[in-house]
Amino acid sequence: MWSFNMTPEHVRCCEDLCISQEMKDAIQRWAITVGRTPTKLQKPLFRTENKIFEMWNARLPDPDSNKGKSGGFRLIYFFNLHESSIHVDRIERRDEKGGRNERPRDQQKGTAYVESLKEHLAKLSVNGA
Repeated sequence: MWSFNMTPEHVRCCEDLCISQEMKDAIQRWAITVGRTPTKLQKPLFRTENKIFEMWNARLPDPDSNKGKSGGFRLIYFFNLHESSIHVDRIERRDEKGGRNERPRDQQKGTAYVESLKEHLAKLSVNGA
C-alpha cells in the first residue's frame, strides 16, 4: 500500500474542475491500492534513471457523468519508490481534453506539462529526493 499525497497542481485542478469530495475520496481510495502493472486504464509515462520516481497516466470514470471512461478523468500521478508514496498530480476531464481531435496548441500545453514534470522528477532523483 502507498502513502497518499496530493500535489498543489492536483488541488488547483480539483478546484478548477469543481470535483466533488466524493470523487476526491474515490481517487484517494484508488491511489493507495493501485499497482504498477500497465493496464488498459493506466500506463507508465516515465521512470527516472535511478528508479526512484515513476510517472503514470490513468483513465478514471466519473460516476456523475454517466458516460464511463469517456466522460471521466485523465490523471497524471507519480510514485516515489524509495518512500512507498503515490502523488496524484494533474487531473483533467477527458471530454474536455479532446484526444486526437484536440487543437494542436492544447496538445502542446499538455505535453509541455508532462515534460516539465519529467524534468522536475529527474532533478529530484539526482539530488537524492
